[in-house]
Amino acid sequence: MKLLITRTENLNKLKDLVVKNLKSMTRDKAQVVWLLGYPLLFIVLITFAYGSDVLTVMGPGLLITGPVVIISQLTAHLAEEKESGTLQRLSTTPVSRETLLISGLVSQAIVGAFQVVILLVAGSLLGINYHPNGNVLLLFFIPFLVTITSLGFGLILASFITNASSAGGLAWFVILPLQFLGGAFMDETLIDILPTSLAVEAMTQVMNLGNSTFEAIGLNLILIALWGIGGIVLGITLFQRKTAIL
Repeated sequence: MKLLITRTENLNKLKDLVVKNLKSMTRDKAQVVWLLGYPLLFIVLITFAYGSDVLTVMGPGLLITGPVVIISQLTAHLAEEKESGTLQRLSTTPVSRETLLISGLVSQAIVGAFQVVILLVAGSLLGINYHPNGNVLLLFFIPFLVTITSLGFGLILASFITNASSAGGLAWFVILPLQFLGGAFMDETLIDILPTSLAVEAMTQVMNLGNSTFEAIGLNLILIALWGIGGIVLGITLFQRKTAIL
């Protein structure tokens, strides 16, 4: 019974921190607009410049650009929390180190989920032709899996950055290589093992070819998940070691 009560209390603390993080993020309207507007801008520009046929071909890559941008969001958020002293104050409360970090990841994942849905709907409205045999759940799940992987990258970066004003900019030294080398803006990937490359290939199979079999995309999804798990575990470890309060 005591263990059950402790777990319930931890879940309540986690929920309260997630709500607090979401409120903090929504107050920063510029970050929200940028997070959603950046990938939408590419979809709109390509539609008007080249038409819906080209948009459909490039769609798998464009739908992966949004989740990668969340690296900048998480890095800036954690850097701001450190710089403002919020994490120091929270660390004096009966909240575990893991709960502090997990709450940040969960809140960003929620925002990322909304972003994926918005991109899928906007893409459809602007002319992306989803294959009729494409699995709708996979069309959501693959970009969301990239979101989780991106959070790992963001957490690793946040371990080394203490200045909120430079956090977002420095994150682009990771975001742009992932996008360009992963084939987000072209019809082929340059480094096949990157999580973005794996995701673009999987999205192409589901979205353009209607192929949702495990043989076609299973290995890609497993490798992306391994990127995510490894990044988050490494990020939490580094964050706890590099940050004095943890």
